[in-house]
Amino acid sequence: MPSPAQVHSVEAIERFRTQLAKYEQRVQSALETLTSEVQRAAEWLQHDRPSYWKQQTKLAENDVHQAKLDLERCLVFPIAGEKPTCREEKGVLKKAQARVEYCREKGERVRHWNRHMQHEMFEYEGRVGQLRRVLETELPAARAKLQQIVRRLDAYQIEQTPRSLEPQPTHKTESKQ
Repeated sequence: MPSPAQVHSVEAIERFRTQLAKYEQRVQSALETLTSEVQRAAEWLQHDRPSYWKQQTKLAENDVHQAKLDLERCLVFPIAGEKPTCREEKGVLKKAQARVEYCREKGERVRHWNRHMQHEMFEYEGRVGQLRRVLETELPAARAKLQQIVRRLDAYQIEQTPRSLEPQPTHKTESKQ
């Protein structure tokens, strides 16, 4: 036969159930915030950055084109019968070409990190899915079980007569002297 429960405070069980509900809300809120931030970062990496670097690459390519035109123009017109060196135009062209290369590298890095981010988001969703299941099923079930325990204890207390109200057996021993 099982031993009787040693419950000292029904209020403690009720406080625990209340704190469990508050914990569930805090975790749910934190999870929503975290998911929102992860999705915002993914959006930035998937949409904002690729278009930005594509635009920057086009601008840099236009600058290269313009620098080549400027260099050709410089080379066409001799100064005082001598072929011009066009150092400034060559420097501008070299900078513009370096900028194109830089923009292409950044575009490639964005593609790399986008693939990496997709993989990490897949991993994140798998792990967070477990937490969501706990939040959606196990914690509500635990709170319901605690509520059931409190109700049973309340019903048990109603059925039992308080010990202080039970008649106490009296042992009268009379001493005759």
